Amino acid sequence: MKKNIIICGSEQRVYAATLACLLVDLPLNIHLLVNDELNAGRLQELVNAADLQHNITVQQATTAIFKKADLLLITDLKSLPAAVSALDYATAVLPDFRKLIANAMANGFTGKICLLQKYDELFTYFAWRFSGLPQSDVVGFGTFPASLLLERLLQKQLRVGQHDVRAYVVGTQHQPIIAWSRTYVGAAPVLTLVANDTTDFDADKMMTLEARVQQESGVEQFALQAICLQTVLQALLFEAGLLSTFTTLHSYADEQLVAYSAPIYLSGSGTRQVTELSLTKEEQAQLAANIAVSRDLITQIEQGGIGV
Repeated sequence: MKKNIIICGSEQRVYAATLACLLVDLPLNIHLLVNDELNAGRLQELVNAADLQHNITVQQATTAIFKKADLLLITDLKSLPAAVSALDYATAVLPDFRKLIANAMANGFTGKICLLQKYDELFTYFAWRFSGLPQSDVVGFGTFPASLLLERLLQKQLRVGQHDVRAYVVGTQHQPIIAWSRTYVGAAPVLTLVANDTTDFDADKMMTLEARVQQESGVEQFALQAICLQTVLQALLFEAGLLSTFTTLHSYADEQLVAYSAPIYLSGSGTRQVTELSLTKEEQAQLAANIAVSRDLITQIEQGGIGV
């Protein structure tokens, strides 16, 4: 049975996300909701590409589709510089973001929201607040692309199979924290390989990998996210199930909530935390500082009345 998804955002982002879906030909009806103008030529290009596939259709979204939609995939609603700060991004985007969520809910949307945009630690929180959906039905890509990238880099470095490495990058897209203490190659912690003279892996190579992940956090990540989109859609819509790091809501001090990336199970039922990630004191301190920055920004936005 085909699933209905609505892809929202700027023309560039909607086009790229739709193209990523077309290339894998999942059984989808894709409805495009563009924040700026999607010219007729580009729309027809996507429709034609869908006609070449067996399982997928593409069309412009109407308000009636919200009631039938299984997933609302929100990309960047505006084209802004990659280096834009979280507060400036929220100031520019949050008013339109709130209107989008309000329009979806007013037209009967009861599906899931997936965020494929900058600073999703802020927008996961506000998507939940504006929509009133269960926390388990709102998820951001977060550090999932970084976790997957680190796993692939380790696999190549250590010359092992695709399923032999488990790595977790937690925190946020722009401030990722590699949980080296919980990174495994087979049954062995990767840190034990650093101290092992029989492996071609040392502290310098580990730091090179960390620098690569940090480098990715400082540049535009949409291409990396688009590559990961197939895996996320399979989990959310087709019961494939996936355990990795995504942005979801977590309890904070004084009954507050905050969103950040940590290991969760993603499936057709939404998100579910299966276990607490045990970190070293240093890793936990980094994550706590990261979370505090996000919570302070949420408070600043709410108290300043930016789009809320």
